[in-house]
Amino acid sequence: MRRKIKGYILLFTRSDHDGRHIHVFKDNREIGVYDRIHGPIRGLEEAMSRELQEALEEFTSEINERGL
Repeated sequence: MRRKIKGYILLFTRSDHDGRHIHVFKDNREIGVYDRIHGPIRGLEEAMSRELQEALEEFTSEINERGL
């Protein structure tokens, strides 16, 4: 599943690490990974902003509604 929210491209696949991670892209480059259990990892800690947090919350809600 891939969505663009607030200028960020968020990519989630079930096959990726047991379906726990969301890859986050901005301006055509990956800025980090969001772990659904542990939060921001792999570079995303520095890039975390209120706008990105809202985008991740919206995307995570949609993933949960779909039962993924």
